[in-house]
Amino acid sequence: EPSSAQGLTTRAELVEVIKSLGDKVVSGVTYGFENVVARMKIANSGLELNIDGISMLKRVENGEIVIPEKYRQMKLGNEEEEEAEEEDDGEEEREGEAHEGGHEEGHDESDG
Repeated sequence: EPSSAQGLTTRAELVEVIKSLGDKVVSGVTYGFENVVARMKIANSGLELNIDGISMLKRVENGEIVIPEKYRQMKLGNEEEEEAEEEDDGEEEREGEAHEGGHEEGHDESDG
């Protein structure tokens, strides 16, 4: 019996532990993927590295980047969440654009 399952007395407790462990695995894989992308950008800093369309759920088949069938629905759900987060981030950025002096960056400033 794994230590993570010791002392659990209900199915609900076991399900919660499994969900937590799954979240940790996904978090670790996501970190590793994002880290390797960041390292590739640094290692190839003299090049424009196109990372559009890549994700940790995709793989290469016949020279093309594809989403395996078993991940298609998961990917669609993640893309919807990411789009919602990007919209929220955009609103926060617009709210935070005002700088000292009460002007948005680039407005009412002179070059001379």
